[in-house]
Amino acid sequence: MPRRKMTSADRKLKQGRGQGHGEKYKPFLTVREVPSRGLSHRIKGWTTSRVHHFLSNLEKNYFYLLDWSSLVVDIREQFPLPVEDTMKISERLGVRHPTDPKTKEFTIMTTDFLVDLLSEGRTIMVARSVKMSQDLGSKRVLEKLEIERTYWVERKVDWGIVTELDIPKAMAEYVEWVHSSADIASSPGLTPQIISQAEEALYDLITENPRESLAHAALAIDHALGLNAGSGLWVVRHLIASGRWTVDMTKVIATDKPLRVARVAGYPIEQEHSA
Repeated sequence: MPRRKMTSADRKLKQGRGQGHGEKYKPFLTVREVPSRGLSHRIKGWTTSRVHHFLSNLEKNYFYLLDWSSLVVDIREQFPLPVEDTMKISERLGVRHPTDPKTKEFTIMTTDFLVDLLSEGRTIMVARSVKMSQDLGSKRVLEKLEIERTYWVERKVDWGIVTELDIPKAMAEYVEWVHSSADIASSPGLTPQIISQAEEALYDLITENPRESLAHAALAIDHALGLNAGSGLWVVRHLIASGRWTVDMTKVIATDKPLRVARVAGYPIEQEHSA
């Protein structure tokens, strides 16, 4: 097997890329380092309290489902695989190892998501590669996926492929819609007391007028409480994101339509005051 020269990827590893957990994890690739044609995203996660880097809309949508799940305890994206190991695997499989098209150097392969989740009272790790279903018809894509699959199987880690067909689009859109509103600090100048007051008014209006559109209900609350335009909608998003309200997340969001909500039992309105 040929010896490798020190590359920029090796230097990234020495800088701690691909190491750590939770808030301290550093992804191997960032949105600034990979051409994205406008499809890259930087999103602060609920689970990790750090900014995540995604290189496609599909990765972003899958992340939203992970970040929403109460079973997920850590999310590591763009996780690097030791190139010495993947080179040996590619040699055994008889397939070409990925190389940099310019330098022809062997590149470090990454797994899109390495996820820690709760299962039957313990934490397990699963690896997921995110691909558009149409890309799975490419022989070369399948060869690289087989290298990745073999790497994780040999380490007894559950590995799988996620495509757009596996992601409930409506749910991903719902989570994206509420995601940035979980933290009160992101509110349009609202205090916990005002949020609780708006919650009571919104809930009463929505439940007593089931045909009223969400947009009209939220605007009515803005006027009734003297809030800036858009505050009522932010409160709705916050209530869903924080778990105080539940909605049917299998349906597409439409603010010009009525919204069916339910209060979460055991979540007192006063809880917001202690936030």
